Amino acid sequence: MCPSSTFRAALLLSAFFILPAARAQSPAEEEVVPLPTTLSAEQLQSLQSLSPVPIPETPEPGRRGLSRQEPELTPEQASYKLAVQKLGVDKHRFVHCDLPHGRVRTGIIARIEDRGFMLKDGILNSQWISFADLQAAPRPVAAVGTRIGQGFKWVGLGIGLVAVIPLIPLWAIGMSGEGGC
Repeated sequence: MCPSSTFRAALLLSAFFILPAARAQSPAEEEVVPLPTTLSAEQLQSLQSLSPVPIPETPEPGRRGLSRQEPELTPEQASYKLAVQKLGVDKHRFVHCDLPHGRVRTGIIARIEDRGFMLKDGILNSQWISFADLQAAPRPVAAVGTRIGQGFKWVGLGIGLVAVIPLIPLWAIGMSGEGGC
């Protein structure tokens, strides 16, 4: 292959991986509306009527001690949970989460549970965030830079795999040939 053909092939291959990441941008800022961070008394009462009442656990026979009950969410934490549930409907929407000590995490809500949620903030890593740890309600963001950055990480992972796959047969031959000639 001549150098110009190699350059064209590399250019087309990189465009093949980068264009889908560029097209996956979220809607314009005008379309992203903030969710309410506080609930009205009416909304709070309806939310509390939906949450299950903690049932005291009976200790196992032969065991003494107090039953372990989960503490209920405060009204502020309940409003955070409601905001997370509304944002979690769209599996491709990025959100900002304000955490203690001024930390901010940006990612996609992957799973929501009673006490918190899983925030997927990289191509392979996720972080569990408790509703008690939130400093403010999560807010939707466009996160164009994050999307492009993750797109480049996927491209790098793909290129790494493409580079390693041809070496697998050589490695297998080398492993089988260790016994001698």
